[in-house]
Amino acid sequence: MAKTIEYYMDGRNNNYNLLRFLAALSVVWSHAAIVVGGNDAIEPLSVELGYTLGSLAVNVFFVISGFLMAQSYVRSNSIWKYAAARILRLLPGLFVAALLSAFVFGPVFTQLSFLEYFAKLQTWLYVPITGSLVDDNQLLPGVFDNLPAAGEINTPLWTLRWEAAAYIGVAFLGLFGILADKKKFAAVLGAFSIAYILISVATDLRDNFAPFDHMLRFGLCYLVGATGYIYRDKLPLNLPVVFALCLVTFALSKTDAYQFALIVSLGYGTIWAAYVPSGTIRMFNNWGDFSYGIYIYGFTVKQMAISVLPWLSAPSLFLIATPITIALAAASYYFVEKPALSWRHDFADRMQAWFGQNTLRK
Repeated sequence: MAKTIEYYMDGRNNNYNLLRFLAALSVVWSHAAIVVGGNDAIEPLSVELGYTLGSLAVNVFFVISGFLMAQSYVRSNSIWKYAAARILRLLPGLFVAALLSAFVFGPVFTQLSFLEYFAKLQTWLYVPITGSLVDDNQLLPGVFDNLPAAGEINTPLWTLRWEAAAYIGVAFLGLFGILADKKKFAAVLGAFSIAYILISVATDLRDNFAPFDHMLRFGLCYLVGATGYIYRDKLPLNLPVVFALCLVTFALSKTDAYQFALIVSLGYGTIWAAYVPSGTIRMFNNWGDFSYGIYIYGFTVKQMAISVLPWLSAPSLFLIATPITIALAAASYYFVEKPALSWRHDFADRMQAWFGQNTLRK
């Protein structure tokens, strides 16, 4: 009989760091086609699967976050600790990346003079707007204007606002006791699944209104991940089930149920890969979690590389940009992200003091 998810859960002894690392590199690889060929370029797997490699990788991120955020909330003894950890996980690294883009990379790669660049209000607004997630598509004056992906500074950042929204969604589920009650969670999961199917099949909202599409896609990914944690004592991890789900997904590939099946199979496969493979592979955890840094620096590094070497193909660009991206990601992890997270308990106490104790989670 296959062992359950709970059987494999042993502290931090899992493969989540490796899976996120590979997912982040997949986004870098997928977006290399855009950097070389522009926004109309064909990304890997888009023809074969109908979804790009980058899109699938982002789905993996959201599934993992759904599992870990449900776990984080349940294990926290206050909403403040949960909120502090989420804020410090997302914003400090992003703020530093925006700072480097505006005041280190931008002056080097702008077509404007040094004085003209810094005379633009746009330059000074980039960091506070981008670093706070107010907007994810800010431009920098004269930077990357003549490239195939003209003017784009950091395209992947758009998903971070949805990640932040999902953090808030998990908090609401927790505050209403849904994460602590399997029956309540099942009701939410069922209602969301029905809404997902009805909106996808009976309306054109997903085609005509992007926020609806993103909400359904990322919401399902998060709920699939959270399902793994909430039912960790019931759900078995079994490789034949991974293959069976893949076969079902393939059989549904020409139907409206394809994305739903793809996310479910990808989610189950991700959780299986996080816990079942063991041994030497677990040594990757000793390096740290570079995935967030890779995600927030990868596109900008590729834009800089193609500016200097415009003849590069997508594979060549990936090979050149990846080591630089990993180096920046490692620096971000060790000097920004990890130190920031070490402040989470003090930050939680300060938040509780600021906002009072009335909303402490029971």
